[in-house]
Amino acid sequence: MAERDFARVPAPSLLGSEISAEDCGDVVLSLFEKSGIGLAVLDPALRVRAVNEMFSEQCGRPREAVMDHSFLTFVHLSTRINLLRQFERLIRSRPSPAVRRSLAVRFEATGIAGRLAAFPVTDSTGRVRMIAVQFAPERIEESFPVVREQRKLTALTAKILEGVAAGDSTMRLAAKLFLSRQGIEYHVSILLRQFQVPNRTALAAKAYSMGIFSIGCWPPRVLPECIRD
Repeated sequence: MAERDFARVPAPSLLGSEISAEDCGDVVLSLFEKSGIGLAVLDPALRVRAVNEMFSEQCGRPREAVMDHSFLTFVHLSTRINLLRQFERLIRSRPSPAVRRSLAVRFEATGIAGRLAAFPVTDSTGRVRMIAVQFAPERIEESFPVVREQRKLTALTAKILEGVAAGDSTMRLAAKLFLSRQGIEYHVSILLRQFQVPNRTALAAKAYSMGIFSIGCWPPRVLPECIRD
């Protein structure tokens, strides 16, 4: 055997060694914790069964407050309904092992928004046993979510904001809400000042960015938490 070939042969002590399942598990958990990426494992009911420190920081909750709770309780209401639908579709579709879904997420406590990559793990029958998720943040908005009292809308201004976001004209809004054109313009001007924007297009865009509307809903609907009692 040539000297260069001998160098490629593992040492005898390595050839006879075995790696236990517990050792493998420790390695996996170590990589899970030290990856620097927000990682979690959910069961089919979307309860958090495992989570690393990065993910709990992104949630804005200590790990013990995240474990065994529904993942949906940590995301903002504006994304919760759409996220639930996407997870239900993923679980019911009996995905292949290589499937991956990218879902839009915004955490309630921190306002961190980003994409959640979901990797379902199936059993021999194709049924989803668990879902590994990886979160990649896109931006942080300190002012989100907007539920402060001075930012909440009256029931009427909420309807007007919904109409503006849907592209309704002043005349159409006046007919729908049984108001005069002047009344609609008056309330729109108040909304423009309240949101500090120059026009209706910017008003609708800012309301969406602040999480006032439910994501994935058309026509636009203001979240109940953003409307005064």
